[in-house]
Amino acid sequence: MNDFQPYQILHITLNELESWDPPAGNHYITFWWENRPLGHLWLERSGMPGPGQFHELVYVAIRDALEQLFAKSTILSRHDLGLLVRNGQYKQLHHFLELARSRTEQNQIPDRFTLSVIVCTRNRPELLKKCVESLMKSVDQDFELVVVDNSPGDKTVSDYLKAFSGVRYVKEERKGLGIARNAGLQAAGGLLLAFTDDDVEVDKHWTWNLKRCFRDPMTMAVTGLVIPKELETRSQYLFEKYWGFNRGYSSKTFDHRFFLDHLGRGVPVWDIGAGANMAYRREAFDLVGGFDERLEAGAAGCSGDTEFWYRILAEGWNCQYQPQLVVYHEHRKTVQELRSQLYYYAKGHACALMVQYEKYFQRGNLVRLGRVIPGNILKKMGRSALSGHWRNLGPAWRELKGTFAGWLYYQVRRKEPGYRVPFFPTHRRPDRRDKGEIPLVSVIIPCYNLGIYLPDAISSVLRQTHPRMEIIVVDDGSTDDISSICGQYTGVQYARVERIGLSAARNVGVTFSRGEFLVFLDADDFLYPEGIATQLGYFEKKPDLAFVSGAHDRIDSKGAALPVSGPYDKPDDNYCSLLLGNYIGMEATVMYRKDLFFKHHFDPRLQASEDYCLNLEIARNYPVLGHTEKIAVYRIHGKNSSSDARFMLRITLLVLGKQKTLIRNDREKKAYQTGIRNWKRYYRNQGKTQPK
Repeated sequence: MNDFQPYQILHITLNELESWDPPAGNHYITFWWENRPLGHLWLERSGMPGPGQFHELVYVAIRDALEQLFAKSTILSRHDLGLLVRNGQYKQLHHFLELARSRTEQNQIPDRFTLSVIVCTRNRPELLKKCVESLMKSVDQDFELVVVDNSPGDKTVSDYLKAFSGVRYVKEERKGLGIARNAGLQAAGGLLLAFTDDDVEVDKHWTWNLKRCFRDPMTMAVTGLVIPKELETRSQYLFEKYWGFNRGYSSKTFDHRFFLDHLGRGVPVWDIGAGANMAYRREAFDLVGGFDERLEAGAAGCSGDTEFWYRILAEGWNCQYQPQLVVYHEHRKTVQELRSQLYYYAKGHACALMVQYEKYFQRGNLVRLGRVIPGNILKKMGRSALSGHWRNLGPAWRELKGTFAGWLYYQVRRKEPGYRVPFFPTHRRPDRRDKGEIPLVSVIIPCYNLGIYLPDAISSVLRQTHPRMEIIVVDDGSTDDISSICGQYTGVQYARVERIGLSAARNVGVTFSRGEFLVFLDADDFLYPEGIATQLGYFEKKPDLAFVSGAHDRIDSKGAALPVSGPYDKPDDNYCSLLLGNYIGMEATVMYRKDLFFKHHFDPRLQASEDYCLNLEIARNYPVLGHTEKIAVYRIHGKNSSSDARFMLRITLLVLGKQKTLIRNDREKKAYQTGIRNWKRYYRNQGKTQPK
């Protein structure tokens, strides 16, 4: 490779391709249909293909993208598609693609999301200028640009940005890409938050396409295609060939099923995309926190983006890869820069695996760090030694050193908080209703293998005396046919997820809801007909309440009445009352304002008492009210998680223990200490009396 010759990057459309002959020399060719990339091809000066061979190479390069574009169309079979490309009939292929698009949703107008683009930079003003200039050429100019100047040495960036109206300049003195990204989050005002780097130029359709990628409420993160800006040096060539950011030309959805399938050896979140081209819903940061500041450049080295995607998947949400989101990246030019990059990639990855284990206790992260990564590196070194390719030992050795350095870095920094919260204002109460308008109430019913009881739950909502209701059933990977049950009722929304747990399923339901108020009804319970109207009555009397809770009855699996403790009036100091014990005996008796979510939400890491945790958090910060009117019925049967007293005591004490550092006065301290004794007594007596 000492006689390395640069590769010219060419972008060729299908219409141009029919009469185009590959020129002599080294080329990296990307093939496009209008604004959609379809594939790429490396052509070497030493092996130029003939026309027939060239068309075959093109077909292999663009086949996956074409098959996905024609997946919902019967216009062209897979066989006919191959014939068109192999015969070089690219204009006809272009025509068929236009027909397929007209019969699908490919050309829909972007949804009206507000978009903030965040660019973090540090001492690279010339690169930043190219990035900003590319953004200013965007077809869709309806976005806010936030530039975070990380530990600036002078005023070069701030002075340059004065020429652009509407650009928000943020100065962040603390070094680190994770720190800079979090600073950008706090400054940005959009509902969608996109990130790119200062060494990137964006495609002119990038911002427009971004807004089209978040139609699915489950999608919290989107990444896109990264194409090299140039391949002028050997280091740039090697990086793109073996470590590049290109994740292909087909759209992919990474969901909780993907997460579960890879837990044993570490979830390959790096397959999702690259931090140079990513965007999020604002709610994602309320749900899982900010970027971990122990990762990325200026700290461990990288992987702040992949660790964030890990959290999104772990808590039940989806990430998408969309190749029509195109940016162009300037790779490191020198061998020394590439060596340093590989070292820090390995270091950041190792640290991220430890951070992921810290947050979710999934042992696959440790398996990958301790066994899979070292094993793969040693195998590469062994193959290089046996084949005599001694030069390849260098990159492998740097990866091994970086892996150990990342583990060591985490050990030093593990007690530091990864990020600071909150990021966004909480408990916003916009006046969404005209005077006298009836409020819409969303009832969210998570269900896991409780189809036998689900009709009772749905019917109880349909019988409500309050006239404006919506029902969202979240099927948490059930094996019984929940979809068919929901299909028997008009207007019931159905969403299926892959065994994410009760907390996450409730959170998912919120994303599908449109109501001003929320009720979470378990599939094996049901509401009394006046339940919703009763709760709204308390909100009418006290509009500042964050939630209202009522009383409930209990029945067994056959419908026979069971004794229930209480009910207890809790008009004042509800936080102390909850510290003493959970006076809210059933979650369906609680009605929340939707604007609390997702700053406050159910914690997916809790296997039980998630409602107790949420209600403690809200009651500590906002006014709430408890009353004695019966709202719902709690069904006791063999599948109730609360039937395991030892398990419930452990989780409940864990939840209560989170409040210890938040105690504000002696009264709360006394209530907290008494609450611990109450819960131990309660579960020691196997739940015969509810602590209060």
